[in-house]
Amino acid sequence: MNIVKTIIFSTLMLMLASITPLANAASTGWLVNDNHPPVKVRFMLTGELDETTQTVPAILDVQLDDDWKMYWRTPGEGGIAPKIDWSESSNLDVVDWQWPTPQQYTIMGYKTQGYQHEGVFPIHLKVDDINQNTALKGKFTLSSCTTVCVLTDYELELDFVADELTADTEAMFAFNKSVSTVPQQVDSKTSAENINIGWDSIKELLQVTVLDSQWRRPQVIVDGDKETNFNPIGVTRQSQPDGSDAWVAQFEVSNWSGDPKLLEKQLNVTVSDNQRAYEYKTGVQPTSIEAAGSSLLTMMLFALIGGLILNVMPCVLPVLGMKLSSVIAAPDLQKNQIRSQFIASALGIIVSFWLLAAFVITLKFTGQAIGWGVQFQNPWFIGFMVVVTSVFAVNMLGAFEINLPSSLQTKLATTGGNDHRGHFLQGMFATLLATPCSAPFLGTAVAFALGADVLSLVVIFTALAIGMALPWILVAMFPQIARYFPKPGRWMNIVKVFFSVMLLITSLWLISLLSSFISVVVLWVVAALFVIIFFGLMAKHYGLPAVIASFSMVLMIAAIGAFATSDDWSNPLPTDLAWTPLEQTDIASSVAQGKTVFVDVTADWCITCKANKVGVILQDPVYSALKQDSITLVEGDWTTASQPITDYLQSHGRFGVPFNVVYGPNAPEGIKLPVILTTEQVLAAIERASGN
Repeated sequence: MNIVKTIIFSTLMLMLASITPLANAASTGWLVNDNHPPVKVRFMLTGELDETTQTVPAILDVQLDDDWKMYWRTPGEGGIAPKIDWSESSNLDVVDWQWPTPQQYTIMGYKTQGYQHEGVFPIHLKVDDINQNTALKGKFTLSSCTTVCVLTDYELELDFVADELTADTEAMFAFNKSVSTVPQQVDSKTSAENINIGWDSIKELLQVTVLDSQWRRPQVIVDGDKETNFNPIGVTRQSQPDGSDAWVAQFEVSNWSGDPKLLEKQLNVTVSDNQRAYEYKTGVQPTSIEAAGSSLLTMMLFALIGGLILNVMPCVLPVLGMKLSSVIAAPDLQKNQIRSQFIASALGIIVSFWLLAAFVITLKFTGQAIGWGVQFQNPWFIGFMVVVTSVFAVNMLGAFEINLPSSLQTKLATTGGNDHRGHFLQGMFATLLATPCSAPFLGTAVAFALGADVLSLVVIFTALAIGMALPWILVAMFPQIARYFPKPGRWMNIVKVFFSVMLLITSLWLISLLSSFISVVVLWVVAALFVIIFFGLMAKHYGLPAVIASFSMVLMIAAIGAFATSDDWSNPLPTDLAWTPLEQTDIASSVAQGKTVFVDVTADWCITCKANKVGVILQDPVYSALKQDSITLVEGDWTTASQPITDYLQSHGRFGVPFNVVYGPNAPEGIKLPVILTTEQVLAAIERASGN
């Protein structure tokens, strides 16, 4: 009998011993909502206890079948973040829910961030008393989605005494694994050193610059303002003004209550790749964002369009017109001849852009100033261009019998013939004339290229070349286009004179650029002699009536222009705007005094700069706005090389002119204006910067 009692007692003790660890190593087991079987949930304690902080580690494990996904703490454009209501629990002080790095998804057209297949979340439970029973009662609300979204609740219930828990190796392993996927928190000082957050209130774009370039194609997520959604556009690697590389992420911003208010707010920035993940927290500063999503493919498209537009700029149009007129003047040319001539010119354009790219790369590696059109800061280059345009001008007048002093000029003068070398040089000449011109899309593409790596620079310059060569390539592909022009006749003499006069004007403009290097009196004498020689040749080849007719046409066009713009002629452009040199101006100090600062970086050789000044800056209502006492006008003259102005341009990611920016109390970082100014944009920038 005693033996039987002993056996029964021993069996009961073994059963108690086996039950005790289950009681202390608490777990809810897998929970499934019958209304949504694809998802199951469990809550587990690791069985460990930190007596100093009175915290118990736990994990929330969510398993999702197939393509079902759940959301992160900030869902994105749509969705609901998971949450647990612990209000009915007892002996529970604080719950610290940590979030592993999420992935970014697009669900039903909305960009979101969350987890697929599984979400394991480390949680720290701080209890009031480690020796008392803790009754956990949590209502876990989960939104899970595929093409549809389902909102389900799970009841999490556990009772435990923190001081009596037994370690659970499965829960401990899952906890440690999930903790390793949680971004490391970075202190505020380190965050400020590694992350810049800029807010462009005009474009409503947020830009995050990750200054640590060691990341490998990082994912960047922004949150921290419950009312604001940050929709990612893209992440690109970009060169900074100091020469270093950084990752730049841009976000479209929307706010449920209307206008986002982000300046000075502290936002969270989660940066991760396959190797590491960090969470930074830093304040938002005002900035002006040049372009969103400046990918290489986008910039190539901009370069193609910008290069194409160059053909209609006054710098290049005379050369293209001269080329077409030469084809029209030779009706007996075969298609193959037309094709080969235009291919040669197109190749001249492409090779010229490659030479420009090589020139810029050399300047970058030697630490010299780089920019679009900087060669026009060199008087020798301008002088060479004067000679070339002059030769082309007399070429259009048929003055081939002139004994030119060099074989190079002879070849240039015969570019209207069938020598492919001449057509090639003609394409190169068109490219050289194009470099002082700025056009829509061109400035953005060039700025991207000059600030990018060598390969990207070559790609962008090639795209520019192809864009500019497109009309030439089009004629080469379809030589029959030339057959649609009128047959040669006397009208061809008028066309030749027209284009030769345009080239004469180009030559005179180039001569005027030398005023920064040579005495103005000398230049007036040279220009006068050039005009006399030009019209003398015209009289010789076309007769005095042609010269008189040319002057009459010029006077007639001037009269029509004067009549059409009679107000402007009766009220000449003002010259009383008080500009302060950029090198002598402390912009930050002026803004601190409540001033609005309008900066105009220009150059005498920049045609677009002149158009902006004549068409917008010196016209009302912009002119009157700039005359206000609260406006400070600053001008940077880049006609000749200036290191301070070059540094200023590059600090804003620009490498050419025109460049206009408006500073003010509401825009201390400046509001950048587009290459081609409009009255509305200038006034809007002044209003926004001043805060009026």
